[in-house]
Amino acid sequence: MKMKVGLMTIFLLSITLTACQTEYDGEYVQWGENGNTNVERLDNNNIPYKIENNRVFIPEDALSDAAACCS
Repeated sequence: MKMKVGLMTIFLLSITLTACQTEYDGEYVQWGENGNTNVERLDNNNIPYKIENNRVFIPEDALSDAAACCS
């Protein structure tokens, strides 16, 4: 019985956490210069980015999340 409850809890947590992941689909805007620490922080927080001409671009709807995690 305890095993069923444990498995059900894990299952429900994984569904909940997966549903809370944000999909960014805004237009890419410049976030800053290319720096390893900025890119690593964006990677660690699952924020997509593009690097063009040594500049980092992120989706516009990710700006507040990037500011929260990378400043």
